[in-house]
Amino acid sequence: MARGTVPGIVGLGMSVLDLVQVVDAFPDGVGVSPVLDSVMMGGGPVPTALCAASRFGASCAIIDRIGNDWKGDLVRADYERFGVDPSYLLHEAGRKTTLGTVLVRRGDGERHLIYDEGDFTPLSARELPSDLLTECRILHLNGRHWPASLEAARLVRENGGLVSFDGGAHRFDPKFRELFPLVDLLIVAADFADAAVGLAGREEQLGRLSTWGATIVGITDGVRGSWFSDGEAETFHQPAFRVEVVDTTGCGDVFHGIFLAALTDSQTTRAAAEKASAGAALAATALGGRGCLPTRAEVRDFLAASPRAIEIA
Repeated sequence: MARGTVPGIVGLGMSVLDLVQVVDAFPDGVGVSPVLDSVMMGGGPVPTALCAASRFGASCAIIDRIGNDWKGDLVRADYERFGVDPSYLLHEAGRKTTLGTVLVRRGDGERHLIYDEGDFTPLSARELPSDLLTECRILHLNGRHWPASLEAARLVRENGGLVSFDGGAHRFDPKFRELFPLVDLLIVAADFADAAVGLAGREEQLGRLSTWGATIVGITDGVRGSWFSDGEAETFHQPAFRVEVVDTTGCGDVFHGIFLAALTDSQTTRAAAEKASAGAALAATALGGRGCLPTRAEVRDFLAASPRAIEIA
């Protein structure tokens, strides 16, 4: 994407380089664990959502800072590979980019993460590209670069754009309650919802989440599917789809990205949730969070084949 072209979706989040390795079992004590397969690619919740949205057909850009190192070079190249504009991705001299080593257990695709956080300086509010934020349609964030994310949300809302928040698993922080009134699309993981609004049935939790004013609220829960409410229709459940799972890394991020891309294409909430669920299922069939980022046509063909939904008790 040429600089100067305003993308539909802008992400503010932390870019990561992922080393994904398949093992028979997670390490338990001293020993040696043979690696059965491995890949290296860009990662991070917001970044991978942008790559998924771009692959689905949306125009996207990332706002972030990373280290000026070989890992940062690979991160930038991965954005370019998936068509995400890296013009607003800053490289800081003498700093290192975050590296995540993801161990994937063969058989069920579950993960164990080993995390080496980079030492780059978080973005400040004054460094935000206001020209980009005042013109984009959707800002997608997950609270990284706090408090710059607060200012970014304000800028987007004041200029008629929408703010999307990804409340990831094990990521709830009470400070996010300050951001929620600025969020239009509030989609969180099940344990995030439990921490944010308390234990309850999913429909009741959606009601509690909606009190902050979001137009669309959603709760995702892996193989159990997702629940949505948008104020236009009754609350609905979107099932997950059954596939041969290789790796669950990034499935939630892909869900977010395709959901947002579908919304920019004037899809209803229900249609966007179905496409996002299909995209997340396809993402689980390959190694790495970006190993299988489906196109719009691939999602359409998958759904046309009447995939089996996963039944929940």
